[in-house]
Amino acid sequence: MVATYPLPPGATDAIVNKAQLEVGLNTTATTISAWLRKGLPFEEEGTNGRSYRFRLSVAYAWVERMRAEEQGARAAGDAAAAQLQMALLGGETAGGSGGGMSLADQRRLIELEMQRTAAARERRELVRAADMVVAFEEVFAAIRDANDALPDRLARELGLDARAVEVVVRACDDTMRGARLAVRKVIGDEDAGDECEG
Repeated sequence: MVATYPLPPGATDAIVNKAQLEVGLNTTATTISAWLRKGLPFEEEGTNGRSYRFRLSVAYAWVERMRAEEQGARAAGDAAAAQLQMALLGGETAGGSGGGMSLADQRRLIELEMQRTAAARERRELVRAADMVVAFEEVFAAIRDANDALPDRLARELGLDARAVEVVVRACDDTMRGARLAVRKVIGDEDAGDECEG
């Protein structure tokens, strides 16, 4: 397993405790505990007053193999769902017309698509555009409020004169304008043009 999933270049192998493994694998104690229940190998079992001990290379390889297996299972599920969709469509793609399909088959296809969409949303691979717009608005409101207060704060804490405060105000405005334009490109709001107030 370690030969198939070796440590990344530059990483050295060592015996580590649970807290060190969390840092090394960039995860949490809860996740490490869940992995232990799934079979994460260890050098010494933890007991009262004594921490688990892990060989870093073995733990890393086990996690990488588990992730690869999960990706393989997900890909197999996606392929099976796509094959079912093709069968329901009579060999056509999802973009094709429903020609020749019975109403029952069309209903099953719609139900399948709804299930796939719900599963993708649960995995946080799919987010409704309206939810993203609301989230961006909330984030920008917080950033805007902080930016609005920043010039006064800098003037007070750094003793800036009125001219320097104007420079800070322009910099804050430019930052917000650039961020809004970037977000509008992401969410496809091309009609908004250069209107960046709000």
